[in-house]
Amino acid sequence: MELQKIAYLAARPGKSAEMRMTLQTLETLTRQEPGCVAFSFYQAVSNPDMFVLLEHFASEEAFNLHMQQAHTQAFFALDLVERVQVFPVAHGAATAHRSVSVI
Repeated sequence: MELQKIAYLAARPGKSAEMRMTLQTLETLTRQEPGCVAFSFYQAVSNPDMFVLLEHFASEEAFNLHMQQAHTQAFFALDLVERVQVFPVAHGAATAHRSVSVI
């Protein structure tokens, strides 16, 4: 069963530029993973410390493997994230709500 999540990440103060660069690398490498259907991130215009990740994996196993990847572990090891909120999304709901502003 496919797995989709929306994650809201707040960068630590003064770390938004580094977070953006690191997320660009994470996005590129994650999209190359065999179980990745889609992976994108967005930075809020009104608050550059806020980021949204749209994650779509072929299965929960693919997502779990993603979390174990060296590039994913390296991202979290940098300790750029002050807080995270993750929401599982029902199939199709992510595309239906992309235009909604929550930040």
